[in-house]
Amino acid sequence: MTRAIAIGLSLLALASSAAAQAPSGPVAAVAKLYQDFAGDAVIDTPELAPLDLFGRPKATLARYLDDELVALVLADRECSQRKNEVCNLDFAPIWDSQDMVGVTVKIAQGKRPDRVSVELRFPPKEVRKLTYVMTKTAAGWRVHDIEYDSHESLVAMLRKKPD
Repeated sequence: MTRAIAIGLSLLALASSAAAQAPSGPVAAVAKLYQDFAGDAVIDTPELAPLDLFGRPKATLARYLDDELVALVLADRECSQRKNEVCNLDFAPIWDSQDMVGVTVKIAQGKRPDRVSVELRFPPKEVRKLTYVMTKTAAGWRVHDIEYDSHESLVAMLRKKPD
């Protein structure tokens, strides 16, 4: 019985150690976003590809984005449906691309506690850097904006009046 207790305590210590090392807060929220939508980067058959986050229902958007960003995304979607053309959003924001097949993602804590750095590696050697601006809500950490290294932020794009 003593040996069983010792093994149990060892397993508990290992589990506690692993839990202590797991990312939390904003980094965990961004990691979860990419875990949930990784299919975008691995399925290269358009009719079998999952629906992009930004094309999903409001309730799904609200699991990842703050209320302001959800409203901006829905307004852009409504504009596209009304005009039957692209308004402001013509790419997958979390991938900074229209073609994300083969992309790998590196996620790290940003320079500030509410920032998360994401490095997207496109084959063969292209690298794009994103900074997620996160906000703490009653429901947990949510994306408030995505800043891109090569163009204006997601919120800036979505706030523009389409032509």
